[in-house]
Amino acid sequence: MNNNIYNGEQAPYVPQPVTQKVKEKPVYSKAEVVLSVFVFIAAFCFMRYVVFHAMGFITTGLYIAIITAAIVYLRKKECSFSKFNKVLTGVLYIFSIVFSITANNFIKTLDALFLFGAGAYLVYSIGADNKNVERFMPYALCKALFEYPFSNFGKQAAITSDSLSNSKAGSNAKYIITGLVLTVPLTAVVAALLMSADDGLQRMLSGIAERIFSEEIWNIILQLCLAIPCSLYLFGMFYTNTHLNGLAVLDENRCKQRLFNIRFVSNLIVYTAVTPICILYVMFFISQASYFLSAFTNSLPEGYTYADYARQGFFELFAVALINLGVLCFMSLFSKKTGREKTKVLKFYSVTISIFTIILIATAISKMVMYIDNYGLTELRVYTSWFMVLLAFTFVMIIVKQFRYDMEFAKHFSIMFTVMFAILCFSRPEALIARYNIEMYESGYLDELDTNTILNMSDDGLLVALNEGEVTVEEVNEHKEHLYQRDSFGKLNIPAILVDSKTQRDEL
Repeated sequence: MNNNIYNGEQAPYVPQPVTQKVKEKPVYSKAEVVLSVFVFIAAFCFMRYVVFHAMGFITTGLYIAIITAAIVYLRKKECSFSKFNKVLTGVLYIFSIVFSITANNFIKTLDALFLFGAGAYLVYSIGADNKNVERFMPYALCKALFEYPFSNFGKQAAITSDSLSNSKAGSNAKYIITGLVLTVPLTAVVAALLMSADDGLQRMLSGIAERIFSEEIWNIILQLCLAIPCSLYLFGMFYTNTHLNGLAVLDENRCKQRLFNIRFVSNLIVYTAVTPICILYVMFFISQASYFLSAFTNSLPEGYTYADYARQGFFELFAVALINLGVLCFMSLFSKKTGREKTKVLKFYSVTISIFTIILIATAISKMVMYIDNYGLTELRVYTSWFMVLLAFTFVMIIVKQFRYDMEFAKHFSIMFTVMFAILCFSRPEALIARYNIEMYESGYLDELDTNTILNMSDDGLLVALNEGEVTVEEVNEHKEHLYQRDSFGKLNIPAILVDSKTQRDEL
């Protein structure tokens, strides 16, 4: 019998209640809420004391605070710290000191970039519970710097919104802000009328307006605006590395498969393409033997000055080194038989190209030494020499890799680069340049001392020149006012404090 029939008539239709699925709100821990607030403050300080202003003790303290907060948060999330991660944390703390011991803005900029990359990798490494540097370091850096932070880029905004909506103080704050926005036009009209009626009020409000709309206020507003995406990025980095559910972690087998899939070039094609290059290098070295060997005998080829001789060597070095690195990468990545299957012929070509490059680097370094002996040091000569040595070590490691396939290239390169970068940062190049040039001048090897170049250095070089008596207090005071790093923030480092104390004491 039909249930809808009742006493011979159709029963009235009674609608059934529809149950809707209530979307569960994500629950955030207290640690994440606190981290969200801290990260925004840290992002603003980063914009103000790293990006917009010269850096010193404030920046050192900022980096130490960020590193410490990251460690506390990761421990709260029960992440384990391997010995490798503890060492990497110590490295970050050590490099944070650079901002306080040097006034060189270029070095501090490089150090800030290094800390940014190494810090992102540290958070990634702790979240992944790494015991060592990954073999596939480029893939790991892509995840640490791009994939993980941007996968939860809006998470901080969601946490902030939920925290404000669930808080009475947050709701009140929204009402207050709405009220202020609504009253701005009316307040402006009333203020204009009152200012026209009273000169005293006009002067008072004009003074307040000048302060509100001053250049520094606009700088702060710009820094706050830039701090928002920076804060979202940093929070996304921390959050993602402690909530890896559903995210693709770095898989070595998948990395191997990706590298295997791009091997499409026949080894015979590679040999054919590289052979003319190697023959050309041999012919080049034979034809220019006297030109290159003169660098090792400290003699100039006919028709060259020291400046022309050294400069031409650098152009050759950078062009050939970049080409050779590209060729080696192409051979190692795209040859069909590479990796563990790498043929002896391919290894021979890799070693040959690396040796040719090392010879060019050694020649260029020798010419640079000759140039320095005659003209002294400059920042450009120091930085290019450092880079040449870094390149030479890289090609040596490539040669070793051809005979020891199991060599952990990423690990050894990371260690080598960190040590080299530490030498560059902690040697304080400008102090080294000033000291070397003064000693060469006093010994008679330099005809004149370029004091104008020293005066335009940061306080690193000025401090050495002041201590040696090669520049006067009057000269320092005349030049230092025009240099950016000597604003109120740039004075907060050890060399700047020593220079200021010395100039003020001598003036008295």
